[in-house]
Amino acid sequence: MNEIIKNNNHKIILNYIAILAVFIFSGAGTFMNAAVQTMIESWPQIPANEIRMITTIPSLVSLPAMLLAGRFVGSKIGYRTCLIVGTAIIAIAGVMPYFLNTSWSLILIFRVFLGIGVGMVSIRNSLLLLSIPKEKQAVYIGYGSVLMNLGAMIASPIVGMLTKYSWRHPFLFDGLALIPLLYMIFFLKEPEIIEEKSKETVEGKFGWRTYYYIGMQLLTTMITYPVLFGLSTYMAQKHIGTTVIVGMMLSLYNLAGMGFNVLLNQILKIGKRYTMTAMCLLAAIGLAGMIIYPSIPTILVGVILIGGSFNIMMSILQIYNGQILPAAKASFASTIILAMLQMGFFGSTFFVSISHKILHRATDVESGFIAAMFVYILLGIFSAIMKAAPEK
Repeated sequence: MNEIIKNNNHKIILNYIAILAVFIFSGAGTFMNAAVQTMIESWPQIPANEIRMITTIPSLVSLPAMLLAGRFVGSKIGYRTCLIVGTAIIAIAGVMPYFLNTSWSLILIFRVFLGIGVGMVSIRNSLLLLSIPKEKQAVYIGYGSVLMNLGAMIASPIVGMLTKYSWRHPFLFDGLALIPLLYMIFFLKEPEIIEEKSKETVEGKFGWRTYYYIGMQLLTTMITYPVLFGLSTYMAQKHIGTTVIVGMMLSLYNLAGMGFNVLLNQILKIGKRYTMTAMCLLAAIGLAGMIIYPSIPTILVGVILIGGSFNIMMSILQIYNGQILPAAKASFASTIILAMLQMGFFGSTFFVSISHKILHRATDVESGFIAAMFVYILLGIFSAIMKAAPEK
């Protein structure tokens, strides 16, 4: 009997690893950011804005692909099949531009397919939540977020080094997706879904908490991305540091996300139902320091607080969603929440523009920082009042 239990535990662990492995390639559509300038120089006949589409096209295409995958996975297509096919598309479509050094149109077509693959693997969170007991969800969602940040950290320097050889070589990085693909083929199992009733759904519709989680993901992404992408400009305007220090700060953002998520389970135990409020206020404190006294130490602390708290919020929104909904609905809601990352990214430009028109600061970047601080404070207060964490 003990031997059977050990074998089952071994299989379960292999299944967890198979799901977690795909998190590394969750941001495959953005891995080519570091190669854009090299491609602009190598394709002088192509407008620069069109070349930048190699990073924006996968993001745009992945949005409807996410929603379709979330809607039909578990009913029309199996979770295992969806994840394996999506990873295979990432590996093939990601690498193919390496062999297409004369056809720009075909390169863009394969970037469309890459976006489809990225959208399909977005069901990773749903599969993880369905495959593990509720008491262990925080731990494994935290691991997934760590791997997602790790993938982004690994990709940027490797892609940057590969650009030294040619604009084509960076596309080979996506070929590494073959490793988790082969692992999943052998070890990934289809989850057993037990339908259950939930007081959070009424006549097939989501309850208010689910809409709250979707809205929180959209708003926090919309106000955080301008800080991340505007950091280099902000530091230059304040005459702080060098480009090397800016790069270190951006890497620190990902490291903070990894560090906080390693402690996700402990953070949830301490914060309890006020965890979301605490994370919003931590981000606001980080922004306040950067705005009131801009310097390397305050920006260092600010980046850690913002990167850590935002990544924790992404994780707990998924966990809370999985706790309040039955399996089928939790899966679809989970992909909608992930889709809000893309929506928030595209909406961040409008947020900065509107903030600047209202606040009239010296620069639009500074206006965005100040507005983000106040929005985080309001979201923190709102979270505390609404008691949005699932009831035990």
